[in-house]
Amino acid sequence: MSSFFFTAADFLRANLRGLGGLFLWSLSVGLVLLSLLVTLGLPPSQPAGPAESHRFFLLTLSPLLSEKEINRLAWEVWAWPGVARVSFRFPGEDDPEPIKERTILVEAEPGSAEGMAAKLQKLPGVTKVTEIERTVVPGRVPSSARIGAILALIVSSGLSLFLGAREMGQASLRWSREEKLLRESGAPRIVWQGPKFVFAGLAGLLGVGFYMAALLVGTRFVQPDSVWAALMKLDPKAIALGVPVGLLLGFLAALLGLHS
Repeated sequence: MSSFFFTAADFLRANLRGLGGLFLWSLSVGLVLLSLLVTLGLPPSQPAGPAESHRFFLLTLSPLLSEKEINRLAWEVWAWPGVARVSFRFPGEDDPEPIKERTILVEAEPGSAEGMAAKLQKLPGVTKVTEIERTVVPGRVPSSARIGAILALIVSSGLSLFLGAREMGQASLRWSREEKLLRESGAPRIVWQGPKFVFAGLAGLLGVGFYMAALLVGTRFVQPDSVWAALMKLDPKAIALGVPVGLLLGFLAALLGLHS
């Protein structure tokens, strides 16, 4: 075990010149962790717009009205200011409610329904006016922030693995002479391969450190009423997410570097 720690320390010593690459690699790991946190924390979708209140008027028509008179009545109402739509309903239909007689459906524009019922009631041939109010909730669309977080997660993951594999390749080259001596001397594989994973784990933990620092900064500068306030906080869940994922990213990059 002492020989393993000695070779691990020697591997780190040989790579002191590559601290810049290690820093960039660790920074990319921190970016992956932040992107993952935001992806998991943001809602998958959001309303396409605010809920709207729609007012409808069902005009029950006298059976004495002819088709020509009904058409003329519908065109007259549609010409009124504040009327959004006019359509016909027939017995047997059930939108917006069961229809038993010939009916004209009038939809008012938002904010224009006041006093319209009384005005419609005065029309000749209209026996009854029924007012209906409905709240229409728009459909949900994918959250743009979450889509951006997913894209950032994909890009940062690829960048992290690329930088990690490249740095691991360069680190192995810097220590190639020592590794060759250990292999030729018959040292166990863990003695000359293990230090590379220690180096990769260190990069992953440094990335976790950058990630935690970003969360700490977020707790101080993000507005309390912002949606980001619920995400940018340093709590046990965020740490529990960061440490294993950071180490995993480091070890994956090490494997890629060893086989490249």
